[in-house]
Amino acid sequence: MKQCIGLGFLCWFVAFNQSITAQEPSPPPTSVSPDKQWEYRCTDGLWSSIVKASTNQMALDLSNDVEVPYCHDAAIIWTPDSKRFAFNYTPPHPPHTTYETVAFYQLRDNKWMQLQSPIDVDSAPGTFAKLVKQLSIDGHRSDPIPDIVKARQWTDADTAIVYVDWGSSGRSSRKQTFLFTLKFDAEGNSKIVKTHRMSDKEVKERANKK
Repeated sequence: MKQCIGLGFLCWFVAFNQSITAQEPSPPPTSVSPDKQWEYRCTDGLWSSIVKASTNQMALDLSNDVEVPYCHDAAIIWTPDSKRFAFNYTPPHPPHTTYETVAFYQLRDNKWMQLQSPIDVDSAPGTFAKLVKQLSIDGHRSDPIPDIVKARQWTDADTAIVYVDWGSSGRSSRKQTFLFTLKFDAEGNSKIVKTHRMSDKEVKERANKK
């Protein structure tokens, strides 16, 4: 009889603890750098930050740095050497429109510093501002501000592949999609070294992989 009571209590205890565990919130999304020294955190779906890995010591408050209203769909892409990262995020924008962009950061003297992006319309001559003028198709010039700019990958510590899309919000009369290859120097300055216009087939294949 005592064994039956003891067994029943044990089952209740296990079930009770499982119930408590199930009610606990899941940990926030994280992304640890390849060298295991840094960690990206999205807290409560609102606050993006870079912290020292396995601690609460904040190294960079991304939400205040680049205006990230919600971080549940933001993502960090680290370089293989963990010295740079690309931060894909959605800044504030009007309802019923699409707007995604990217910010690049580099580690200097153990501090994360935002880099000048060639995607910025006001960037230096010879980068994005100049390239936009060359992207006319059949005499139609693109809106200089893309609807979507997302880093896709780092091919090495200095080279990033960036996906750029015009036309998702209807601001450009002709949809255009490109892959830009960015090359960064030691100081973090970058330039577009290769441009690839994606075909409709490539765009569809990319969408199917999501």
